[in-house]
Amino acid sequence: MKTYSLLAAAITAATLSMPASALNIVLTNDDSWSTGNIQTLFTKLTEAGHSVVMSAPCTGQSGKGGAIHFMKPVNVDRSKIEQNQVCIGDTDETVAFSDFVEGTPVMAALYGVDVLAQEKWGQLPDLVISGPNEGNNLGYMTNNSGTLGAANVVIARGIPAIAVSAYDADEAKAPLVANVVVELVDELVKNQQPNQPLLPKFTGLNVNTPEDMSNHQGYKFSQVGWNAGGLEVKFAGDMSQDQLAMGYVAQGILAQGYAATFEEAYAIAQAQYSGKSGVSIAQDQGLVSDENELSEGVLIEQGYITISTIEANVQASRAKTALSQIKLNNLIK
Repeated sequence: MKTYSLLAAAITAATLSMPASALNIVLTNDDSWSTGNIQTLFTKLTEAGHSVVMSAPCTGQSGKGGAIHFMKPVNVDRSKIEQNQVCIGDTDETVAFSDFVEGTPVMAALYGVDVLAQEKWGQLPDLVISGPNEGNNLGYMTNNSGTLGAANVVIARGIPAIAVSAYDADEAKAPLVANVVVELVDELVKNQQPNQPLLPKFTGLNVNTPEDMSNHQGYKFSQVGWNAGGLEVKFAGDMSQDQLAMGYVAQGILAQGYAATFEEAYAIAQAQYSGKSGVSIAQDQGLVSDENELSEGVLIEQGYITISTIEANVQASRAKTALSQIKLNNLIK
């Protein structure tokens, strides 16, 4: 009887010590668990009173979309499990390509939901947050985003998810981006109905923050649309002739100290890519046309924090579905 009373008191004390708005949150991303963005958000969410576990890729997995390695054993680094953090994926790059298994964003999110959440809380999380990504995920480029891939796979499971993407990897902005996420979560909790999830079932949010976080224009409801903020992709027969792409490569070479000047770094980049084909970066070339005033890519350029509602599927609207069915109606017997 005494043991029961002590246990009941302990449970009551633990319950009272937790904020009424506390959520069980799985945090993931596609840039790895060591980025300043995700580590800062982990700290901010924890300080806000939420119970948070991090399950992220061990290595950078940007652009992996919804990729999954099916039925292949994958490394799980649980060396920081006492800090409620794990990473998924092989890191020994000496392993043969056929045996190397990356921990994709989708796989990391699933580990967080199916393993960590069960260990920590004995149930599914209240919310999954994917990000903040090092770079915006806007418009049609969300189809390739590992940040969105991780969010979408749990949305399909009926778990509310927020995909968050910062303009860049600037760690000085990381606290400002994290504060935006904490504020969004607090607002969702404030408006949560009793015995209801934070968001309707099979619903999530795609949130992007602008370049100037100290002087942003506030929040704006947006549509994903097609506009990717001027970022486009194309296939190049000779990547060395793509000035924008070579500029990015040259900046990396210069930053790593392999060249003394940008010109020297640019020459090294061109030599590395000369005659090589591949997908390259295009900027503001008008390959994708979407200037709708509510599109994410349009609003982010105006300095807004954008919030788009997503459903994690590619089903067309009723109107477009009806029109396509009319065109193919003769095939239906």
